[in-house]
Amino acid sequence: MATWKEGSDCCSWEGVTCDRFSSHVVGLHLGCDQLSYIPCRRFQGTDLHPNSSLFHLRHLRSLDLSYNDFSGSTIPSTFTQLTSLAHLNLSYSGFSGHIPLGFSRLNKLVTLDLSYNRPYGDQERALSFGDNDDFSKLMLNATGLSELLLYGVNMSNIKPSSFSNLSHSMTYIGLSDSGLVGDFPESVFRLPNLQGFVLYENPQLSSVVQLSVQFPFSNWTASHLKVLALSSVNFSRQLMIPASIGDLKSLHTLFLYVCSFSGSVPDFIGNLTSLTDFGLGGNSLSGRFPDNIFRNLVQLEVLDLNSNKFSGWFPGTFGNLSHRLTDLLLSNNNFTGPIPSLIFNLPKLRYLDCSYNQLVGPLPSQVVNIGLNSIQWTYLSRNFLNGTIPSWMLALPSLHWLDLSSNLLTGEIPEFQSSSLGAIHLQQNQLSGLVPNTIFNLVNVSEIDLSSNKLSGVFHLDSIRTLKNLEYLSLSHNNNISILFDSTPHNSTWISSLLYLNLSSCNITRIPSFYLDFFPSLRSLDLSHNFLNSMTILPPHMEGLLYLDLSYNKLTGRMPHHICNITTLDVINLSNNSLSGSIPECLVNLTDLTVLQLRMNNFHGSVPSIFGNMSSLENLDLNGNILGGPLPQSLTGCKELQVLDVGNNELNGVFPFWLSSLPGLKVLILHNNSFHGTITTESMDPMNSFPMLRILDISNNYFNGLLPASLFHKFPAMMMLHESEKIGVHYIARSSDNEYYSVVLIVKGQEMMITKILTIFTTVDLSNNNFHGSIPDAIGELKSLLLLNLSHNNFIGPIPSSLVNLNELEFLDLSSNQLTGEIPSRLASLTSLAKLNLSRNSLQGSIPQGKQFDTFDNTSYIGNEGLCGLPLSKKCGGDDHNDEDSEPAESESDVTLFDWTFAGAGYGSGLVIGVSTAYIMFIIRKPRWLVEMIDNCIRRQHQARRWRPAIRF
Repeated sequence: MATWKEGSDCCSWEGVTCDRFSSHVVGLHLGCDQLSYIPCRRFQGTDLHPNSSLFHLRHLRSLDLSYNDFSGSTIPSTFTQLTSLAHLNLSYSGFSGHIPLGFSRLNKLVTLDLSYNRPYGDQERALSFGDNDDFSKLMLNATGLSELLLYGVNMSNIKPSSFSNLSHSMTYIGLSDSGLVGDFPESVFRLPNLQGFVLYENPQLSSVVQLSVQFPFSNWTASHLKVLALSSVNFSRQLMIPASIGDLKSLHTLFLYVCSFSGSVPDFIGNLTSLTDFGLGGNSLSGRFPDNIFRNLVQLEVLDLNSNKFSGWFPGTFGNLSHRLTDLLLSNNNFTGPIPSLIFNLPKLRYLDCSYNQLVGPLPSQVVNIGLNSIQWTYLSRNFLNGTIPSWMLALPSLHWLDLSSNLLTGEIPEFQSSSLGAIHLQQNQLSGLVPNTIFNLVNVSEIDLSSNKLSGVFHLDSIRTLKNLEYLSLSHNNNISILFDSTPHNSTWISSLLYLNLSSCNITRIPSFYLDFFPSLRSLDLSHNFLNSMTILPPHMEGLLYLDLSYNKLTGRMPHHICNITTLDVINLSNNSLSGSIPECLVNLTDLTVLQLRMNNFHGSVPSIFGNMSSLENLDLNGNILGGPLPQSLTGCKELQVLDVGNNELNGVFPFWLSSLPGLKVLILHNNSFHGTITTESMDPMNSFPMLRILDISNNYFNGLLPASLFHKFPAMMMLHESEKIGVHYIARSSDNEYYSVVLIVKGQEMMITKILTIFTTVDLSNNNFHGSIPDAIGELKSLLLLNLSHNNFIGPIPSSLVNLNELEFLDLSSNQLTGEIPSRLASLTSLAKLNLSRNSLQGSIPQGKQFDTFDNTSYIGNEGLCGLPLSKKCGGDDHNDEDSEPAESESDVTLFDWTFAGAGYGSGLVIGVSTAYIMFIIRKPRWLVEMIDNCIRRQHQARRWRPAIRF
């Protein structure tokens, strides 16, 4: 706008167009550089006033204010005075609020673009159409409207039927991220001049509406349609890809994402010979991919089959694809076999994603150097590839991102020869040898992850000073590597770019006390599983640090108070050390702390009352210390608390009924303390007690008395899974970033670690107490319960028949009580039951037969002299007896069945964009029955987060 000078002819100004005859201003083109996708802030923070001289330009036919910054400004109602407007572009300019009434008066509009207007990061203040009638009138009156682009405009109040009035002149419609709800009219797809239709990522269309979109079944007259892109919509009564799409011979872009299509890819796709961009990601398409469809697709540039159920040998024809192909996305399927070398010969290929499949064999040892100059992103993670990494792969001149993680690769890492590399992910393989020194020549690299391999030798940490863009470094779980800290306080410079540093399990015994001062920008520090013995490595001030993990070291002494000066901390994990003294009350200064893990130390004294003032706390783990006294009632101030684990301490007092008021509490562990007395429910809120509790362990205490039936009316989250939780996989996670909590379960002395707690993992463990009386029938109301342990109490009477209602139950232990009567025969209908222990009771009668009961051995029933039938040798109606059924002197049933321990959220992995998340599930030393239980709950759900296709009109 440098040419805008007062007194000069405005028709000569930059961005101004005048009518050549009348000299009226007819065009204002004040948009910014649309290639950058970043507002240039030419009008930064400007409030576009309704009385602006702009609205006096009554002859204005074209107005472009796109890619500016009017954050906080609404669209003035005086826009409706510009009735001569034919072209209006207000996209990406930060307008908010309602689009003014009267927009329907702009009936000469030919193009309208209001896309993605919202103040930065503020979804709630997105631009919106507040009135359905005015929008309908606009669609009806603008008879010449040709382009309608409303990406990101809130249209939740607009009835899709309003689009039935669209002008026959319409050529392009873009409605992504609009929140539309309802049935989209079929007539839109029959508009005679329609060339492009985009409706992306409207999750409400699939979750709220059953009938949303229906293509014409036949005689589709939209012969001009070139772009058809839909995501997260349902197709009325159509589970297969509609055959009428085969009539659209002009299509060059076809994306049908997350549309619930199943079956195979129809052959008629091969008739769409003009296709350049083709995507079917996020559906349930299966079978072998038909090779013949590619024969005629000679124009293909993008092929996206991510997140389906395709199987069979990796198609060799993929290597014969169009030589125009730039993007090939095949992740999260079930393709098998080796990767053909022909893939890497595609001359224009730049993006390759074959991750999350079952590919095997070595990577091609050599390839013809046809396509190697173009490839930029390579994702081959989560397969079964073996052999060595070929040297040519680290010499690709344009390669920016390489992800070979979670495979079976062996051998040494070749020398890095490509300076273009921006990210290297080789974690979770079996690579050995030294880290090549050439890695320090990668001046553009921002992420390096070599964790969980067998690397050895010395790694000079100071050498990363040459990597000026490095943000993420993980060398963890390389037990043979030696990290060398060379610097002295006088010869070093700061490493200001590094945000994430993970050196866990690297045999570190000492870090110079000054060393961490060199990382002023550090956000995540993981030094867990080493041999550090002092916390003096932490500088007095580490401003900005969010995540600190020093667990599983040999730290001794008191927790240093200067840790309370790092007020940005979000996660602290000091578990499994030998720290002592009291828990410092200055922790109350950490107002953003969500996770505090101090388990397995020697902290003594009482649980500080200051925790009640830490309103952000979500996970408090004090398990395995020497803490005594009662739990402070101030914990009710932790309104965000999800996990409370104080097991294995010396706590006492009565059952902390007041915890029932915590609205988000999902896990409560009081195991192995000295809590005592009866459990009553009178003091609990009758309408809102433990509303989210899913795991309750109060075992190994001194609780006694009758178990009140009303207690089991207090666990609504265990009674029935929410409908949304029955679909897919859900975990107990931190609310801020969806990072997951993990659990260690000890079953019969075997340790098992689950790195994500499924929300369906509902558990009640009341074992090893002094409860007496009958087992309440009300337990049968906890219909989502997976594990129930009432062993080692003094329960009497029969096994309640209501247990037959626990259809999800996988584990049932009622051993070491005084139960009588027969085993209810209907328990055999619990087809999910994988583990049963009824030993050491006074049960009698025949053991039920059939289904799951045929899988249990005699250890499930020993110590019940009155029982007979298989698997016992004692026959019903006879006196036969075999010593094999006698109770052993020391049974494995005496071992405590459960000990839950919780680890912190994997916060660090979320700090840097593009860093892969932790394993979906990692279990060590696991009983087969529980592994099978969990495996049945999990389906891989990997979406192509890294890539979203550009729509080319």
